[in-house]
Amino acid sequence: MVEVVRTPHVFAFKLLRFLAYILAGGVAAQAIGCLSAYVSMTDSQAAGMVANIVVQHLAYYFLGCAFVILSLANILIKRGIFPLKTIRLPALIFMLAIALASFLFIPRMDYLRETALLDGMPVMLSPFANYFQILNVLVTILLFIQMITSALMAWRLTADKLAQVQTNSGN
Repeated sequence: MVEVVRTPHVFAFKLLRFLAYILAGGVAAQAIGCLSAYVSMTDSQAAGMVANIVVQHLAYYFLGCAFVILSLANILIKRGIFPLKTIRLPALIFMLAIALASFLFIPRMDYLRETALLDGMPVMLSPFANYFQILNVLVTILLFIQMITSALMAWRLTADKLAQVQTNSGN
């Protein structure tokens, strides 16, 4: 007779997988929302402002979700499920990318926009244009990093990988 060994943490694995899928889908929806702002508006400065507002407001939800994923993975690692260590690094990189983009670079870009508008010109015609462009490129790169790391977390928690984790934890 064959005995099936199941891990006692099935609900935790399902919650991790659900949160990772929600996170990956949310980041993809954020990217589509930012692109649609640029496509639908003729004023690129206004489109950038709308896209940055979307990124900043979703940052709190993404940080919370990534924190829960990281915390739950750490708890399960302490309980002996060591293959979940592959979730730690993408979650930390994801949280760092969100923090840099939403709380450091975007507020600085907003300040540069406000300063240029007070001088009566759009930011791309102001003396801060090069600095603003560098910040804009950095925010775009950080958004790509968010997409890659969220997809990586979701992929590592797929059903096939989860089955490997469950069989490895039983040994």
